[in-house]
Amino acid sequence: MDERYYVDMLRRTLIDAVGRFEHVTHALTSGGLDSSIATCLLCLHRGCMSLKGVVVSLEGEDAPDIHYARILARHIGINIIHVSIGIDEALKAIERVVRILATFDPMEVVNSTVIFIALETVKGDGGLSVITGDGGDELFAGYSYMHRMSYSELEEYIKQLTRTWRFPSIELGRHLGLKVYSPFLDSKVVKLALEIPAKLKVVRVNEKTIGKYILRVAFKDILPPEIVWREKHPIEYGSRFNKLYRVLEELSRDLVFENVRFWSKAQPYLYSIFRKYHRIKPPRRNEKKCPYCGSGIPKNRRHCRTCGAYPVN
Repeated sequence: MDERYYVDMLRRTLIDAVGRFEHVTHALTSGGLDSSIATCLLCLHRGCMSLKGVVVSLEGEDAPDIHYARILARHIGINIIHVSIGIDEALKAIERVVRILATFDPMEVVNSTVIFIALETVKGDGGLSVITGDGGDELFAGYSYMHRMSYSELEEYIKQLTRTWRFPSIELGRHLGLKVYSPFLDSKVVKLALEIPAKLKVVRVNEKTIGKYILRVAFKDILPPEIVWREKHPIEYGSRFNKLYRVLEELSRDLVFENVRFWSKAQPYLYSIFRKYHRIKPPRRNEKKCPYCGSGIPKNRRHCRTCGAYPVN
């Protein structure tokens, strides 16, 4: 199968997936490739008249996501709700995220807090359901660490990833009474993505490695080039919520706990929240023990969902 075949199949399968979504009122619009594809396809399918985009940033910061979200909004003709959050408000949201997701993994908590604030905004705006780009990075090699794998390793890794992946947006949305959709999580899209050769996902162009290549090519005619070729920015950096790590480290400075080892200076404060609502669940049969927090981890996994430790052998 050649590139043209997979481009055509990708477009058709993603369009079909979007067509099955009901009552989508809002889109999480970071201006990244995946969420922009999802939002644009939704508009092409049913129009944009009532759709609103939501983008979140840390107050007082020049967040890249705002710039790209506005480019998308102008391109497809939707209104954007920009939520600028101060440190104190962000910390309150962090506590709720830790309680809902039952984790004190700093990266997951900080990234998920951006999503939670966006979803809360949707709820407050009378939203019913929201569309995201969840799954695009996982299926099409959007993360830089994937680019260091051989093609055979990458194909096997993505296959395994689809068996264990977890998207906080779905859990957070459920907590808020919102339905969260992503066309990339549609079973037919996942099946097709697993068939696409890794050499069409990670490509070297002008001495530069580009992930999600086939996805960019498939939708370059319906999106602005600034978005099509935008480099991957984790949510925390695109929103500037990465600034919160230092705040969490300061809040953690004098906190000491027994029986738990921390791999990040930001963890003690998050753990102090975690232990108010949860307890560490020890390993069950067929599980191994996390060497940091002591929670049980399935033997076929190398990541602790409770504290974020990786790799766990």
